[in-house]
Amino acid sequence: MKTITKIGFILASFCLALTSFSQQTPQSNVYGYNRFSLNPAYAGEQGCTEVFFSHLNQWTRIEGAPITSLLSVNSRLGKNWGIGGSVLVDKLGMLQQVAASGSVSYGFTLSKEHKIRIGLSAGYYQFRLNPDGAVAFDLMDNIVNGGSQSSSSINSELGFLYQFKGLEASFSSKQVLQTFSNFGYSGLDGYGLKRHFIGLVGYKFNLNSNLSLKPSVLYKGINNISQLDVNADLTYKNFLQGGLGYRTGVGLIGRIGMNFRDIFFIGYAYEAPIQNIASYGAGSHELILGLKLCRQPKTPPVDDVSSTRSPMKIDTVYSVERIVDTLVVERIDTVYMDAPQQKGASDEEAKRALDLASKKLEFENDKSIILKKSYGELESLTNILLLRPELKIRLEGHTDNNGTEFYNMELSKNRVQAVKDFLVANGVEATRIETAYFGESKPIAENTTEEGKAKNRRVEMHYIK
Repeated sequence: MKTITKIGFILASFCLALTSFSQQTPQSNVYGYNRFSLNPAYAGEQGCTEVFFSHLNQWTRIEGAPITSLLSVNSRLGKNWGIGGSVLVDKLGMLQQVAASGSVSYGFTLSKEHKIRIGLSAGYYQFRLNPDGAVAFDLMDNIVNGGSQSSSSINSELGFLYQFKGLEASFSSKQVLQTFSNFGYSGLDGYGLKRHFIGLVGYKFNLNSNLSLKPSVLYKGINNISQLDVNADLTYKNFLQGGLGYRTGVGLIGRIGMNFRDIFFIGYAYEAPIQNIASYGAGSHELILGLKLCRQPKTPPVDDVSSTRSPMKIDTVYSVERIVDTLVVERIDTVYMDAPQQKGASDEEAKRALDLASKKLEFENDKSIILKKSYGELESLTNILLLRPELKIRLEGHTDNNGTEFYNMELSKNRVQAVKDFLVANGVEATRIETAYFGESKPIAENTTEEGKAKNRRVEMHYIK
């Protein structure tokens, strides 16, 4: 017969009899990768459909220690609404918790830059207590003699999210309506879900075009009991993520994650206890898998640009638009370019052509499609680069603040690529063009007007040596 150790038995009994808040919100070390698991206000925040599955095995080598599995889905509806849902299975010794919940959120923007989301979730919890196989130190124990029991309750949660540039602050109250489950053991109270709070504050620093650092603090509290996580996470090219954290009363947490084509995600975290259970137990392992599907944009119409200038050369430019959801849409524009009539160009002429191309270059709102009125300056720059093969340039992409920070970072990357494709298709070697992208982090005008937003949707150009 399977048995659990004295430690596991005491943990389960303590949770039942004293209605402790332990494991009411199952522990997680990868919440930074799936913030919807912390707060319903994150439902739809990314503007995509996200599916995450995580599995946590706590305190290995301790029989009866918590094992938690969580499946969650969230998505955007229209421009402002978000929905989500989750299913959780959490086992702690003799006590097993199965829960399902649904969430809805609504987001809006204040003063063009302050983004706010409010979320609400409701769900159903079922608790099962099975003392079969337990090592009983008291044969008259009510739990052991009471046999298997089950009970259920309703859970509710209210969440709030605020974002401003690199700042992110969220707060949620779990068990807004406090509930109580009566198992029916004589002389013992049931299992109560008490109201408790979770807060997360972080700030993202863009160290350069490829690397960002995000320190954050997570707070969990109920009554006079609280716990803090202090974290620092690095992200490289939105591909590789890694970080370290310290959890009060527990120990250190290390985690790493990888994005594949902005669709698939895999992450792992290890909690190394240095307090409490460190003397008789090992650490905790957690694995998370993710899938992100973004909305497919409408395919733009094919445009033809004509000119009456002469003499001229006709080139076909293949402009590849890479959208955030990784859908690749090809569009073909016919561009008429003046044939170069001189064998060289002065430094002054080269600088003037670059400055005009950078100043006049504009994009369609929320797309990486170059406006037709910008073609003339791009043609002039192309001619200069063909006449001066020793020149190299650097393209830096930027956006306005519409959309999420992740979306804008990808959009700025796509816009840089569109300009590079234009130049390469007209004969400029790709090795002569460096690229970088910064999203919404470096505006040159206020994002409070359409004129300012248009200026921020830009690709800056610089000659490099």
